[in-house]
Amino acid sequence: MRKVAVLFGGRSCENEISVLTGVFVLNLLDREKFLPLPVYIHTDGTAYSSPKMQDLNVFKEGKQTGFDRVFFEGGCLYTLNPAKKRVKRLAKVDAAINCCHGGLGEGGGVSALMEWNDIPLASPDLTASGVFMDKSLTKLMMRALGVPTVDYIRVNERDYKKRGAFLLKNIEARLKYPVIVKPAHLGSSIGIALASDEAEAKAAIEAAFLIDDRVIIEKYLKDKKDINCAAYALNGEIFVSEPEEAYGEGVYSFEEKYIKRRADGTGAKAGGRALTSGDLREKIRAYTKTVYKRMNLRGVVRMDFLVSESKPYLCEVNTVPGSLAYYLFCERISDAKSFFSDLIEEAVAAHKEGKKSLTTTGILRTVSLSRK
Repeated sequence: MRKVAVLFGGRSCENEISVLTGVFVLNLLDREKFLPLPVYIHTDGTAYSSPKMQDLNVFKEGKQTGFDRVFFEGGCLYTLNPAKKRVKRLAKVDAAINCCHGGLGEGGGVSALMEWNDIPLASPDLTASGVFMDKSLTKLMMRALGVPTVDYIRVNERDYKKRGAFLLKNIEARLKYPVIVKPAHLGSSIGIALASDEAEAKAAIEAAFLIDDRVIIEKYLKDKKDINCAAYALNGEIFVSEPEEAYGEGVYSFEEKYIKRRADGTGAKAGGRALTSGDLREKIRAYTKTVYKRMNLRGVVRMDFLVSESKPYLCEVNTVPGSLAYYLFCERISDAKSFFSDLIEEAVAAHKEGKKSLTTTGILRTVSLSRK
């Protein structure tokens, strides 16, 4: 039975969303194949573990007591008791799956930690995670791959303080109002705003700089649709989901994604309307597969597109999508059990197949030091 670390939480404003995904995965791992090792990363960066973490009420009711502090070392998970200065090995970790949304957890921190410990990870690696956590770098990468994105302006906080007035004067000329303003590094549409004129753009940009040091200003696409499409690899083949229109109106905000409920009782993340247009469907699926393949992605990755006038634009790439995007591949929640199993087994196989190492060049043996 494989021992699988499920990492969730993290130093991120999406910590609570990550708890939802982490607990969901913990409860759906196949117990005949895997022994789950929950690892909750607090907003202060400290990691904890406890069998209680499989109960969402523990987090909802603030009952995070009796958790063991844990850390990874040499591919193993250890508990730490600072008061007694005692360390105990919990398990040798056979694989891990990243459920951290946003921040360093999704942006490469978990990937680096697992790679350092030689633990197979059913999620993208450090490079891809870092690139796609930054929407401005995502834009540059998509340009290199020939994948269309919406016209934009990128601005750093330091540059804005020096030349903010010049930037504001150029938004109208380069993009035309209205525009979308959003932090470059935050997910779940946190900090996103629609600006209809220079005054609103200034307020939105300065608000975004309160939570990020880089801001993206995008051309607003009128009558756009939000389309989600995901991909994962299994046995060397890339599987692409059907593109699906997400529920939501206007700017697809955090509230639309997680709080609002429609009359039929579904939320934005519970699944939307299937995209049936032939040409548009094939373009979105082709772009999704291209990005997945060319960026050497692992695990399940969801790509969010904006569609306007029948043309798709890649908006962002989610290397740790909410609920691991099971709903784009599974008809029922119960089907997620085998889906998560496939992700973990693929990670173990790919890790074994691609394992190469060069830890020393031997140069120190050729160097002699002498004093004069």
